[in-house]
Amino acid sequence: MDKEKCAEAGIDYDSGLARFMGHGDLYEKYLGKFLEDDSYLQLETAMAANDIQASFQAAHSLKGVAGNLSLIDLYNAVVPFVDALRGEGNMELAKMLYPPVQKEYERVAAFLKENR
Repeated sequence: MDKEKCAEAGIDYDSGLARFMGHGDLYEKYLGKFLEDDSYLQLETAMAANDIQASFQAAHSLKGVAGNLSLIDLYNAVVPFVDALRGEGNMELAKMLYPPVQKEYERVAAFLKENR
């Protein structure tokens, strides 16, 4: 994968590669598997239902996957969203923070679909 194009999609390729101990093929395999992860779909469903707990759980999972794969822009968008829902949760704040999560997810997913 082209590192510059990855950066434009919000992916820190070098950081991700380091997490996979320099195994580029393995890292790229898991980047492709990101598209199979259903955390974002669960998040969409939970947000549509105004379910704070389910939204938190799905977003927390998405945050972990994004962090582990160095999807930096998605990770940075989802962190404050997760924090807004932590504990009893603030759904109104979460709703304001949700559009950047959607935008970054869609951006990285589109890039990964194009660059399999």
